Amino acid sequence: ACARPVEPLAEYPDIDGRPQIHARNRAMAEIAAMALACDQTRVFSNFLTEPVSNHLFEGINDGHHRLTHDEPGDQPQVHLITIQLMQELAAFLSILKGVPEGDGTLLDNCAIFATSDVSLGRLHAFNEFPIIIAGTAGGALKTGFHHRSVGDNASRVPLTIMRALGMNVASFGADAGEASDSVGALEA
Repeated sequence: ACARPVEPLAEYPDIDGRPQIHARNRAMAEIAAMALACDQTRVFSNFLTEPVSNHLFEGINDGHHRLTHDEPGDQPQVHLITIQLMQELAAFLSILKGVPEGDGTLLDNCAIFATSDVSLGRLHAFNEFPIIIAGTAGGALKTGFHHRSVGDNASRVPLTIMRALGMNVASFGADAGEASDSVGALEA
């Protein structure tokens, strides 16, 4: 897998004022997959957009941030943006899953933490903070369930991942966001 060629990193200028999120995400996924498979890194970050950005998404007539505050009703355009972002996450995970590693895949041996920067964009709210965990960290994490943590501290999830990876940490986060107990349902 380490000999697989990766397209050179290129500029991805906006087209008609819209960022090339799809192309950039595919390039980042390929680079991250090869860096992980070749043991060049064990940690990476992939941000599809910046927090509080006003990107114009494909098929959407206004900026993302503005729509989260101003689109009336059930916010159908914000919903379409969310679908596009989830499709990009699925594509990223598919690339990781496509790299064989040991008895499984690269994704099996990863713990991918995916989230938005808020739970409800209209209010920049943090209650019911959305988090997706993909991969099992080599069997240390469970998959295939939904945990709804109403009023819970979202810092418990990264703390759980750190402990699953063998880190001896007492807590994670700061102030009201500090957690010292993990999410037992995630632990294998």
